[in-house]
Amino acid sequence: MSLDRYRIAVVTGASRGIGAATVRLLREHGLEVYAAARSEADLAKLSLETGCKAILLDIADRSAVEDALAPLGADILVNNASALSPATPSWQARTGDIDALLDVNLRGTLNCLAAVVPGMQQRGLGHIVNIGSTAGTWTLPGMPIYGMTKAALHNLSQTLRLDLHGTGIRVSEIAPGRVETGVHLAMMADKAEARRRFYEGFESLQAEDIAKAVLFVLAAPQRMDVSFMEIVPTDQSYGGSQFHRRQPA
Repeated sequence: MSLDRYRIAVVTGASRGIGAATVRLLREHGLEVYAAARSEADLAKLSLETGCKAILLDIADRSAVEDALAPLGADILVNNASALSPATPSWQARTGDIDALLDVNLRGTLNCLAAVVPGMQQRGLGHIVNIGSTAGTWTLPGMPIYGMTKAALHNLSQTLRLDLHGTGIRVSEIAPGRVETGVHLAMMADKAEARRRFYEGFESLQAEDIAKAVLFVLAAPQRMDVSFMEIVPTDQSYGGSQFHRRQPA
């Protein structure tokens, strides 16, 4: 796979999981990668491991994002940063959780686009990869706010394709099903029970699977835009609750 047309990539939510796996893969393919996240310790480890350039950043802060990302001249923007709140029906959602999800999953993505897209337009080249979720197109119990934000990201990705038509900038959305990154532990106060409920006995996707999908859409010929890619575990069908738990061997 060739990424010769690209030189600089920005990956948000890069300190762990899908973001970190994407940073590693893009570095392996010779790109200059700026890894943005809020965890200074995790970023330092990733930078030491891969040679990426760490940016300590809260993407909900519009001016901070502009100052940090606009000067970089990024050819690739991977909007991976995402927040998840405890499972609850919509009428019980707490204001703080709602604000956190809106800040990261929507406002943060828009802030990154505002900082990076103008430079891509000037150069006539760029690729935006939004990491969405099957929760944006599937109805999942107990995840109304998260699902709303991912549905909005799905709409945004499609609108970006229209708004950037004819500019040479490609837009891709990758919507994973269950990925074993630990993010689901945020859904329950009892972390051991959350791990048992969401991971044990299930053959979930791994962060590296999604990173490889990111590489695939980036490396596709310029004439080709992979606008939407849904990736789920073989044992997971429509709806997050439809997941076959395998019996121990």
